[in-house]
Amino acid sequence: MKLTARIISAALSLIAVAAIPTAVSAMEIDSSPVGAQRDIEIVAADYEKVGTTLSPTVSLPSSYSSVDEGLVLAPRQQNYNTCWAYSSLSNVEAILSKYGIDSGYLSTMHMNYWATTKEDNTGWIRSYWDAGYPYISMGYLTSWNGARSDSDFPTSTPFYDYARLTEETKAKWGVTSLIYLDGTDRETVKSAVYEYGAAVANFHLNNNYMNMSTMAYNENEVGLKTSDFFGHSVAIVGWDDNYSRENFKEQIEIVTYPAATEENPNPEPVTEYKNGRPESDGAWLCKNSWGSSWGTLGGYFWISYEDNYIFDHRFGPSYAVTSAQTITDDLELKQVEEYGASCEFNYIRGNKLKKLTYANVLDFSDEHKSIDKVIFESTSVGSDYELYYIPLNTEGKPDADTSKWRLLGFGTIEKEGYICHDIDDIVVRDEKGAVGVTILKTERSEEMSIGVDEWITVGGRFVFLPDTMENTSFVIGYDIEATDVMDVYRDSLDDEIGGNFVIKAVTASIGELGDVDLDSFVTILDVTKIQRKLANLTTLSERQELLADYDQDGIVTILDGTKMQRMLAGLDEEA
Repeated sequence: MKLTARIISAALSLIAVAAIPTAVSAMEIDSSPVGAQRDIEIVAADYEKVGTTLSPTVSLPSSYSSVDEGLVLAPRQQNYNTCWAYSSLSNVEAILSKYGIDSGYLSTMHMNYWATTKEDNTGWIRSYWDAGYPYISMGYLTSWNGARSDSDFPTSTPFYDYARLTEETKAKWGVTSLIYLDGTDRETVKSAVYEYGAAVANFHLNNNYMNMSTMAYNENEVGLKTSDFFGHSVAIVGWDDNYSRENFKEQIEIVTYPAATEENPNPEPVTEYKNGRPESDGAWLCKNSWGSSWGTLGGYFWISYEDNYIFDHRFGPSYAVTSAQTITDDLELKQVEEYGASCEFNYIRGNKLKKLTYANVLDFSDEHKSIDKVIFESTSVGSDYELYYIPLNTEGKPDADTSKWRLLGFGTIEKEGYICHDIDDIVVRDEKGAVGVTILKTERSEEMSIGVDEWITVGGRFVFLPDTMENTSFVIGYDIEATDVMDVYRDSLDDEIGGNFVIKAVTASIGELGDVDLDSFVTILDVTKIQRKLANLTTLSERQELLADYDQDGIVTILDGTKMQRMLAGLDEEA
C-alpha cells in the first residue's frame, strides 16, 4: 500500500530509520472520498503493486477447470456486500478438497461479522452491510478466527445471534500460508489454480461489458481512475486459452453526459458504440457469488485474459491459499494480533545493517508448549530468514544476547505473503518467550520487511484500527537492546497507534505423560521406546523426552520405564 510521506530525523540506536515506500507498506491510502465508493462491494484504493511470479511445476494444459475436477462447490448467493468473503472461502474449500477434506460450505457470515467494528472501536471500521477490504479475509483466515462451517454459523443467522454463535462455535480449519500473486503473469495465476484449486481476484465491474448469452466479460475501457471503480471479487477456478473472442460482446453502448453550458443548459446525452471484444482468444473461468441460477453457466462466467482491470493492484493483492489444516483441540495458534498484515514494516534501514530480527512475545503458560509451525508475513522475496526461540530477560524483553537464542529453522523467502515453516517439536519450558524472525539481506534482495497490523485510512477516515499492545513486538539489531516497536512508531514516526508484527506460532499440547510414541495411548510400546532410547538404539525428540520422564525428575532413566510398567500392570495408580 502507499506509504504516508514522513520526514524522519530520529535514529533508533545504531539503526537508521527512514520512511521508504515499499510494496504493501502503508499507513494512509490516498483515495477519492469514501462517499463515492459507498455501495461498492470491495473497496479500491491506491495500493502499491505486489505479487509473486510462479513457475509451473508441471506442463500446464491449454484448458483446466477445478469445477470439473470436483474441487469446487456450487456458487452461492451473497448476502450484503460480501463478495470478498465468498471468493476467499471458495479458495479454502478448494484446497481442502485437494487434501481430500469435504468441508462443505464455509461461513461467510461469520467472516463478515468478525470484520465489523469492535466495542472498543478497533478492528475494521465497518458494519455488516458495508463494502469490504482486500486484507479482511486474509487476516481472518490466518488468525484462525475461521474458517467455520456454514452449518455452525449459517448464512441465515440473524444479527442478534452473531455473538452467541461466535462463543458456541469455533474455527474448524486454519490457513497456514498464502501467496500474493502477480496477476499480470498468466502462468502464475494458472499455476496457482492448478496447484491450489482456486485464486482470489478482484476487478472493476461494469455490466455493460457482460455478454449474458455467453456469460463472457471483457472491460476494455482504458484510463479509469480508482474513484471510478466498482469493485467485485471472484474466485478464479479455471482457464481456457482457446475460449473464443467471438463470445464477448461485440458492441458496447457508452452514454456520456456533456456538461451544461450557458448556451446549452440542458444538453442531450451522447451515445457512442465501441467494440468490446478482446484482440485474442483466452479467458479465466470465474466462480461468482450471485447464486447458481444467475446466468446460463450455473453461476460461473468467463473473463477475458485482456480485461483491463482483472488483478488490478488497486484492489489489493490477488492471492491463493497455499496450505491449510484442520484445527484440533491439540493445537493452538499463539499470536499477538488477529487481523493479519495490513502493511509492511520496512522503516528501519542502514548501510551497514545486514539483518534485522523481529520478535513477538508469546504466552506459553498453558499445555500447548510444543512449537509445531512458525508463520510470518513478508514481501522480502530473495532474502533469507532464520527463526529463533528467544528467552526473555529480567525486564520481560527478548534477550538480545544471541548466544541464548535457540534456532528453530531457516530458509529463503521465495514468495510474497504468509510463510509457514514446520518446526521439529521444540518444547518451550518458559511461561513466556519470544519467537523471532531474522531477515537477512542477500545478493538477491536487500529488503528486510515483516508484516504488521498497522492502521489504514481511506478518503481521510479510518477503515482499520489495530488493538495495539505494548511490550509485545520488538526489533533487535546487531548488539543493541531489543526495542519495543511502539517506541519506534512514537519516537521516529510520530505515530501513537502503531501496530504489532505478524509472527505466529502453531503449538501442540505436550500430550499425556508416558505417551512417548505420540499415538495418544500409553502402552507397553512406550516402555519399549524408552528402553531402546536408553540402549542408544533410537533417539527421542524433545517432546518425547519430556513425556518419557515419567517420574518428572528431569532425566529419563530405567526407573521411568519401570514405573510405567507398574502402572500398566495396575500395581501403581499414578506416577
